[in-house]
Amino acid sequence: MGLLDKLKSAFTGPEVDVAAEVTAIEPGLRVIGHTRVVASAFERGGGVASGPNKLLGKAVDAAATAASGARHVGGDDDGIARSLPRTADLHVLVLAEQGLSLWDFGMMANSTPPDPVASVPREAIASIADTGKKAQGGVTVARVSFTDGSFFDYRIMAKPDTEFWEAVARF
Repeated sequence: MGLLDKLKSAFTGPEVDVAAEVTAIEPGLRVIGHTRVVASAFERGGGVASGPNKLLGKAVDAAATAASGARHVGGDDDGIARSLPRTADLHVLVLAEQGLSLWDFGMMANSTPPDPVASVPREAIASIADTGKKAQGGVTVARVSFTDGSFFDYRIMAKPDTEFWEAVARF
């Protein structure tokens, strides 16, 4: 174990067996793969501005959230993509034979048991593809498209993300 691995493990803690944890909550779930993600269109906010700058800060956050949402979430207002959470939280995206689900394993993605966040049945997923774009930190942006014509972009926080794309190919 190199120095970088030791530092990483000191801050992140032990790796979690994601498949075991989610199947303990949803028995029968047949996990194909998983990765850590953040919604590309996460809701901005929480700035530290105060006084007269507070209102301006809120306006800037609202404008940034709307612009990001227009690029990274598409489809009708009642579409699947619009029902998915846009929080800035780190989630674990799980691909299973039954569909796609999001789980909250905490801030460092290693708290158990996880909380289920969202789930989409397999028959509602049209495709999962690399957009060819990189987000802050050089992470890949993946687009999940749904059969209702909507889509939702996620930043894949794993580097390299090879295992995830291998799971997508099996999905």
